[in-house]
Amino acid sequence: MSVHVIEYKNGAKTMIPIKNFKEFAALRNSKHNREMTQQARNGNADGKRRMIQFNYSCMPNDGKLKGATVESNSVGMDVDFQAGMDKEEFQRQFDIVKENILAKADELGLLMLERSATKGLHVVFRRHPEMSQEENLKWASKMLGVEADPAAKDITRVFFTPTADAQDLFFCKDELFINEAAEGKKEERTKATAETATEAKPEAEASKATEEQSDKAAEAQSAPQGDVIYFGYNFTKIIAKYWEVYNGGKEPVVGNRNALIFDLARSLRAICDYDINVLKLVIPRYCDLPQEEYEQCLKNAIDEPRKGINFKLQKVLNLLNEEENKGKSQLELVNALDSKLPPQMPTILPSPLGELCSRAPEYYRPAVCENLFPPMAVNMSGVKFMYWDNVLHEATFMELLAAQMSIGKGCVTKPCQMMVSRISENDKVAREREAQWKLKNPQGATSLEARPKDLCVQSLIDNLTDAVFNQRVADAAYNGEKYIYVKVDELDTLKNITSRNSEQEVSTIIRKAFDNSPHGQERVGSASVTGIAPLRFNFNASSCPKNARNFFRKNITDGTITRLSVSTIIKPEGARPVYGIYDDEYRATVNKVVDLLESFHGTYKCEEANKFAQNLCDENERLAELYDSEGYLVLSYRATVIAWLKGMVLWLLNGQQWTTVIEDYVRWSLRYDLWCKMLIFGEMLEKEIAENKLSNHRGPQNLCEMLPEIFRLKDLENLRSRLGKRGGSAKNLLAKWKARGIVSYESIDGEIVKCKV
Repeated sequence: MSVHVIEYKNGAKTMIPIKNFKEFAALRNSKHNREMTQQARNGNADGKRRMIQFNYSCMPNDGKLKGATVESNSVGMDVDFQAGMDKEEFQRQFDIVKENILAKADELGLLMLERSATKGLHVVFRRHPEMSQEENLKWASKMLGVEADPAAKDITRVFFTPTADAQDLFFCKDELFINEAAEGKKEERTKATAETATEAKPEAEASKATEEQSDKAAEAQSAPQGDVIYFGYNFTKIIAKYWEVYNGGKEPVVGNRNALIFDLARSLRAICDYDINVLKLVIPRYCDLPQEEYEQCLKNAIDEPRKGINFKLQKVLNLLNEEENKGKSQLELVNALDSKLPPQMPTILPSPLGELCSRAPEYYRPAVCENLFPPMAVNMSGVKFMYWDNVLHEATFMELLAAQMSIGKGCVTKPCQMMVSRISENDKVAREREAQWKLKNPQGATSLEARPKDLCVQSLIDNLTDAVFNQRVADAAYNGEKYIYVKVDELDTLKNITSRNSEQEVSTIIRKAFDNSPHGQERVGSASVTGIAPLRFNFNASSCPKNARNFFRKNITDGTITRLSVSTIIKPEGARPVYGIYDDEYRATVNKVVDLLESFHGTYKCEEANKFAQNLCDENERLAELYDSEGYLVLSYRATVIAWLKGMVLWLLNGQQWTTVIEDYVRWSLRYDLWCKMLIFGEMLEKEIAENKLSNHRGPQNLCEMLPEIFRLKDLENLRSRLGKRGGSAKNLLAKWKARGIVSYESIDGEIVKCKV
């Protein structure tokens, strides 16, 4: 393996090989490493020393570390920046060097690029086996025009490694975890060194070497596709699925083989390093296509403009992922809800969530991520999304954080405030203009100047009248279909956003807001607020579970709670939270996100997201059956829409690229939301549903017809209990049925038989 994690045993360094990216990312994103990364970034030297350590330059016969068995295919290089630069100059230099490295990724043979523990970069590239460690580093330094850390020439050099979040890990290829033919490379290096020290070999030996190389190349070309792996899937499986989706399950034949091989190569090239030799290794030469034509097809595909992983391949990979998930036992799925702990958030988060929750301790991050969606969406205007049922939805998120008292619900406050800080600044100007207008047009004036139409205040305070709330709704609608937003520390405070000051009015607003239904008022007076507009309203509210149940106790089955997104906090016993600093770097990240959000307008549709949402609906139905819970199924309908909307926002923020990382987050968000809702409202909901079913029966029911031909007293008692019969007794009823000849029995405790009438 080219990557080893360092462990210390009996005071000595030991190397443990890392086999795949999932293992690599899990180690980097562990709770311990996240905390140590944050401490290192805050200037704590001890925090840096305790970060996870990796080695990329193992060479067993030269300074071998215990645990290493073969020479690595990679070289690790540490790039530091000049000390004493201010923050802005450092960031400018950092971005220039980073982009230069990424631009030369193919030429360099880049395998991994990350930010270092503090203010530098770690670069890992393919090893040139004919060169020494130091020569490899000098070669890369010259190409990139950077000065490598001279200490990194030591092959036992370890790299203190931050998280796998997008702001830390910029580039990583699966090839980093493959170390095939490492022994062969060792031989090549020895051979190259010997050739340098002696005269040219005799012609016969050179001819023999050339022949051996040709044999090796032929052997590699005929190697089975199953030997090449991409994210856990061998290419045999990927290609079979590709033909299943795009050619009816049929392989290319004479007449279409050229076109289909070209199309397949164009799809696979992005995960084959754009290397024709790798494509030859994985794509068969169907129907004995002449070698020259075959190679030309592959070359033409590689020469096409590069756009990353294309839609066709992404769909194939998604389908393979779905099939793998379907193979999991239903018991695994059920355990997520049965557990006393909520579903665990994915280790790898889609951008920008990883960056935005990075300042909070690990156990607060699920709540922070979920609570960021309402303020993020407020920065968009005029954006609509098409769901798989062809219904348009807008980015409406009403988040309830329900957790125990004094547990740290304020962890979401700073990120939410910073996400709407630009709106808050604009609102100050709008409020000042509104105040000036009121001064010029006092109440009771005979002649009023028209209120400016471009006034728009989006961030609300938690103490409003009906007129003010309705005015804000109308202004937001008429100024670009914007959202209004409020964050309250206690759910009960939401009652103050209108004059009615009631839970019922809050429930009505929640139901209207989710569907963007018309809201407002009509008044006769010329000075009165008059106007009706779609209600676009996002909020963040906190509460303890008991207060949340009391607040919504009269609205359990009217659809109010189904329209909420609910989160919670599970804090480890004895934990003392230490937050990172919400500094200029964090603010810069927020500003980039807001810039993107403000740039989106119009209607968007993502077929991959919609297909995934339909799969989630199927999962919901299976789970509801396994839980035997109608309440779970009822909650799941809108919860799926909410999770899908979160995915659509992330899809936009990630360049309209639907990825498995986004899918993992959306699935988790749905299961987490439903887990929280069932924890807080489940019992009340199931009870209400059962009572509503009983009250919806039409007319009297014949209990005898509902029983089997032969039954027992217990069967009748159970039936009466299910139907809510509380008066009388089953024994008395049976006695009356027997007296009227409806049933017959020897003993009340034995078998009871219906009589033929």
